[in-house]
Amino acid sequence: MLRVHGTFPSFSPDASHLAINGDFFTTPGVMVLRSDGSKRWTISKEPNLFYTTWSPTEPGVVFTSMGPIFETPKATVRIARVEFDPSQLTDDRDEVTATVKVLTRPEAGNDAFPAVSPCGRWVVFRSGRTGHKNLYIVDAARGEDSGDDSTIRRLTEGEWIDTMPSWSPDGSLIAFSSNRHDPTNPNVFSIYLVRPDGSGLRRVHVAGPEGSAEADKERINHVCFSPDSRWLLFTANLGGVMAEPIAGPNQFQPYGDLYVCRLDGSGLLRLTCNAYENGTPAWGPESAALGVESLSLGPPPGEKEALGQFDEPLWLTCDV
Repeated sequence: MLRVHGTFPSFSPDASHLAINGDFFTTPGVMVLRSDGSKRWTISKEPNLFYTTWSPTEPGVVFTSMGPIFETPKATVRIARVEFDPSQLTDDRDEVTATVKVLTRPEAGNDAFPAVSPCGRWVVFRSGRTGHKNLYIVDAARGEDSGDDSTIRRLTEGEWIDTMPSWSPDGSLIAFSSNRHDPTNPNVFSIYLVRPDGSGLRRVHVAGPEGSAEADKERINHVCFSPDSRWLLFTANLGGVMAEPIAGPNQFQPYGDLYVCRLDGSGLLRLTCNAYENGTPAWGPESAALGVESLSLGPPPGEKEALGQFDEPLWLTCDV
């Protein structure tokens, strides 16, 4: 277990680098690290970039979203394509020149959480353009062309939340989190799978069988596929309540532990167990683990110190 200051990591096509976001409000929006942690570069200094997904076919393209993604479905948040020259990732540089191309229209609403198809041609993302957050697929290079309907299409539809999609490496499935089984409850999310053409939609029951109380209390987010497309990695609330998280304040998502399971929900395995939010995972190829034991980085760009903010612990008391 090694710490890097950043969020929403994604691997480069050859797993030699990672793209990450900094702090949403203050630090650079997109940075790139060597996978062994020996060097960091700033790609974009804009602080309002959120999420990263690296094109599997273009070493110099990272997709992100621009704007306040946690606002209403109609808030202006746009999918963006960040292009840079990977040959500039050298030891004598700290910054790399990049261009940002916006792919979705400003009036389209809250567009976020892009994920690229294995062929690199399409991007699936969440959009609130209808007043509800559903999934759409847009051309990864051209973006949303108002004069050409072939550049974007709707994948899911309904008065619920479909979000955080992930495209399987074999191209056959898109996984996402949704509360469509209980649309009035914003605190329950389960994994769903759908083919890129919109067919074969099904729910993956992880906590219990279909119709069980356990399954309907799932809160599962940030799902992604294993490199062989046979397993799902995600963050969930399946561990229940423990004393350690209760005693630790400032927990953004106290339910966030990492799990894996097969595509049918079987083989559930817990990967983490602590008081922290273990979220936004990325599953890289085996080669991505080479050399990580040397991981060592100083404070991120734009910050003097990489220190957290802490309050006094909370305590539970009772008469015995």
